[in-house]
Order: sequence, then C-alpha cells, then structure tokens
Amino acid sequence: MPDRKRLSSVPAPRPEAPVRAERFRAALQTRVLGRAGLGDAENFRALILEKGEAALRDGDELVLPLSGPVMGWIPWRDGMRLELGAGAQGTHLLLGASTLDRVLQRRAEASQLRFMVERSSFMRLGAGNSASDAVAACFTGILAETLRPGPMSAAVVESLLHILLVHLHRNLPAGHGAGAQPGAPKTLSSQFTALVESHFRKHWTVARYAGELGISRDRLNDICLRAYGRPPARLIRERQLMEARIYLASSPLSLGQVAGVLGFAGAAQFSRFFKSLQGQSPARYRLDLRRFSQVDASSQNALHAWP
Repeated sequence: MPDRKRLSSVPAPRPEAPVRAERFRAALQTRVLGRAGLGDAENFRALILEKGEAALRDGDELVLPLSGPVMGWIPWRDGMRLELGAGAQGTHLLLGASTLDRVLQRRAEASQLRFMVERSSFMRLGAGNSASDAVAACFTGILAETLRPGPMSAAVVESLLHILLVHLHRNLPAGHGAGAQPGAPKTLSSQFTALVESHFRKHWTVARYAGELGISRDRLNDICLRAYGRPPARLIRERQLMEARIYLASSPLSLGQVAGVLGFAGAAQFSRFFKSLQGQSPARYRLDLRRFSQVDASSQNALHAWP
C-alpha cells in the first residue's frame, strides 16, 4: 500500500509563466542576447533598456542603435541579436505567438494591437513620458511572476503584457499605423495583408481574418476588391503560392516537407493546391526550374510583388 505520508510530501509542480524574463546587466564588456529557443515558430522580444547603449542586429547588419531609457518590441527572427554595451542594464522578455494570441484574443482593440506587434516598435522613456512608470511596473511585475510563479501567474503575466502593448500603441508617433483612422478602408486593407503575412501558413479562413479585424466577411471582401482588385481568399492563396514557389526554387526540401512548412496536410493536398493556381504540379515546376538554370528574376515572385 502506498505511503500516504510520503505521497503527500511530494511538492506540487510549479506553475509555468507564459514568457521568459530576465534582468540583464553588461559589466565591462559587450553582452549578446540571442534567441532563447521557445517552442513557437514565431517569437517576440520586449525589452526595457534603463540605461546604456545597445545595438539590434540581423546577421551582420546593424538594424538599429538604441540608447536608454527606451522600451522596444521586436518580432524576433533567427539570426537576430541584441548587443548590449558596457554598463547597459534593463529587462528583456521573450514570448511565443501562442502567448501573444491569448493576450490579444477577444479584445475590442485586438486588430490595432495585432497590426502593431507584427513590426518593431520603440518608445522613449524618462522625463516627459507619463507612461514610463507604468511600463517599468509591467516589466517588474512580469519578471516577478516568472521568477516566483504562483496561482494564476499566467493570467497576471498576460494581463501585464496587454497593458504594456496598450501603452506602446498609445505612444506610437503618427504615421506608424496609429495615426490613421482604425476603421478606414486603407488602414484595414493594410492590416489584412499584415495578418496574412503572419498567418498564411496557419490556413486561417476569411471569416477568421475578418473577425481579427473586427469587421464582417462581406466588408473585408469589399475592401480587398477596392484595394487590390481580388477577393481576400484569392489574396491568401496567392501568398501561399508565392511562398511555395520560393521553397521549390531555393530549398532542397522534399514536396512533403514543403507541404508541412506551409501548413498543408500532406504532399497530395499541397500538389492539388499548387496545380490549381500554377497550372502544373510542384514536381513539374521544380523540374522546369532545374532545366532552365537562367530563370528570369520576375518568375521568382519576390515578396514586394504581393499583393
């Protein structure tokens, strides 16, 4: 018979916070922050640089120099890193797309915030910004819940993340997406293509996109026809096709692997999709590319060609 006393003495598993949070301090030499290896395919980094200098790099390219006090929100890709100069200090957070989805779901302002979080944003802190103390408190609270998680820690962290994003959105300069009227057709068409860019591999329905934007499916259809001359379903398929062409032309992945990367159930489903739009199977398309080594650049369908 099991020892009840021994069983009762086994500690309960600690609750997990939905983000990774860490204080950083670069002493006398540069420190580098890279990707921490979350399970999500998409990752986002938020940081508050209280003082000192830092540089955001993508590979060997300098993207942006930073000088504290500043808060930053960065969609994080492989190869990106943050170089902290000597004496720099602050806090950084790393979260995945699934956490971000929970933060934004079922909120009236979700479409405006989602449009913002798909691109890097920064806000100057310190004297003259009344939101500085609130932003610092959010980072402090998230860090505390991550280091010492308790009951409903995830709910606390996600609530603080939402407050953080709202403050960032309110402090964006005009022209960064915050200055346009939220419900204007031009803004909504841009927000739709930003959503497609982030979620086309997940095979969202048109109704799901419309719901994220807070509009009806019919209105989204009308907006896309006016802005791009094609309905939203067509635009989504074209973006999927563009990505498929890129993989078929430049990667060694098998058709089944390409299908998996693009969110299809298997090679057969992917082949039917590709042939319906391209007029030939993906295997034939790849074979033709290999036969003709000199491919015109326009046939590569660079991202700027969409939509």
